[in-house]
Amino acid sequence: MRHGVGAGGNRARLGVWVNYQFGVVYIRFVGSHRDYDGIDAQTI
Repeated sequence: MRHGVGAGGNRARLGVWVNYQFGVVYIRFVGSHRDYDGIDAQTI
């Protein structure tokens, strides 16, 4: 399951993929809100 999370006092976005079965979080993207708006969060 993929999620977008605010980070750094909500100055940055963190795109993560969570594997709940194994309790693992994979960081897939770190960048500004503008950068996050320009990506397809479902394909990162």
